[in-house]
Amino acid sequence: MPKNVLKLLLLTLFILPNLCFAKVITVAVIAPKQGEYKKEGKELLNGAKLAIDELNKEGGLKSHKIDILTIDDRCDDRLATSTAEMLSLINSKKIGLVVGPYCSNRFAEIANIYETSKIFQIVPTTVTYSKANLDKKGQIMFLGTKSQMSGDFFNFYNQNFAGLKTAFVYDDNKEDGYAEVAKSLFEEFRRFGKSDLLKFYPLNKDTSIHDLTETLKKDKIAISFVLSSKDLTTDFILKIKNLTPSMIIFTAKNMPHSSIYKDLEELANGIYTLSLKSFKDSLMFTENLVNMRLNGVEPEGLEVYSYAAVKLWSDLVKEINGFDYEKLLKTSNSETLKEKWQEFMMHSGSLSSNKYIIEMYNEGSFKQVY
Repeated sequence: MPKNVLKLLLLTLFILPNLCFAKVITVAVIAPKQGEYKKEGKELLNGAKLAIDELNKEGGLKSHKIDILTIDDRCDDRLATSTAEMLSLINSKKIGLVVGPYCSNRFAEIANIYETSKIFQIVPTTVTYSKANLDKKGQIMFLGTKSQMSGDFFNFYNQNFAGLKTAFVYDDNKEDGYAEVAKSLFEEFRRFGKSDLLKFYPLNKDTSIHDLTETLKKDKIAISFVLSSKDLTTDFILKIKNLTPSMIIFTAKNMPHSSIYKDLEELANGIYTLSLKSFKDSLMFTENLVNMRLNGVEPEGLEVYSYAAVKLWSDLVKEINGFDYEKLLKTSNSETLKEKWQEFMMHSGSLSSNKYIIEMYNEGSFKQVY
C-alpha cells in the first residue's frame, strides 16, 4: 500500500470518530474531590461520567458530543460563588447542565447565578437540605428535604403510637438541617393539638449522654426520635435501650453504626429507621441500573443520583429536540416527565418530592412498615 494512501487512511480513522459530533456541549459536575466529603464527591463524579460515556457511545445528544468538566469547590464559600460565576461567563465551552453542587455553601446565591445566566441545574443530593429547599427557576432537585421527614414520622406516629410522649433528640447545629426537622415536627404536633406530647433534647459533642438518658427516663418519654452524628447516635441508642429497654427508637437508617444491632442483640428488635426510597428499589429505574452494573458500577453510593441527573437532562433534551433553556424549563414540568420521574424528584417545589419509608428491625433484618 502506498505510503500516502496509508497516511490518508490513518488520518481518516483518527478524524472519523470526531466527525460524528459537529458540536460539543459540556456538563459541569461540582463535587468535592478532597476533605470530609471526598468519598461522596468521587461517587457523584463517577456516576455522571458513566452516564456521559453511555450517551457518547450512543452517538451523543442531538449530534453533540458531551464533555464533562469536574470542579471541586472544596465546600468553601468563596470558591463556590466563583465557580458559579466562572461557569456563567465562560466562552470556551457551552455549558448545557450543572450537576450539583454537593456542598451547600452559599447555595441560594449560586442558584441565583445559574437562574440569571439561564444555565440548567440539577442537584442530585446535598449536604444541607434546608439550604437547598429553594423555589428556583431552572433547577431540579432529587430527594426530599429533611423537613419532610417530620411529616412522614408524624403520620406513622399518629397511626400507631398516638398519645405517647415523644422526644426529638438531635444535634441543634443548623448546618446539619436537623433544626429544620425540629421546627417541622413541632408544627405537625401543634397542628393536631399534641404539642404537649413532644419535647426537644440536644445531642451534640457537649452533651452528657448519661445525663440525657436519665432525663428521658425521668420525663417518662416513650419514643425517642434521634438525629445526630453517627457516633453520638449509636452511643445514645445503646445507652437508652440498656437503661429503658421499652424505649421505642426512630432514627435515619444510615445514621447509627451497623454494628449496633449486633451489640444490642434482642434489644435491637423494634428499632425504626427512616430513609428515602432508593432508585435501586424502583422498577422504573431497572434499565438504568442494569446499564450501570454492566459497566462495573454497583449503585450502593451516590453514583446513581448523578447518573440519573444526566439521564434526566438527556430525556429533556430529546423531548424538546434541543438545548433551549426556556423549553427545557417548560418541559421539566410536563406530564411526560412527571409520569417517569416524579417518584424521585421535586422541581422548584412544583412536584411532590420523594417520600420517606419507615422500616422496622426485627431478628436480623428490616421490614418496611410505612
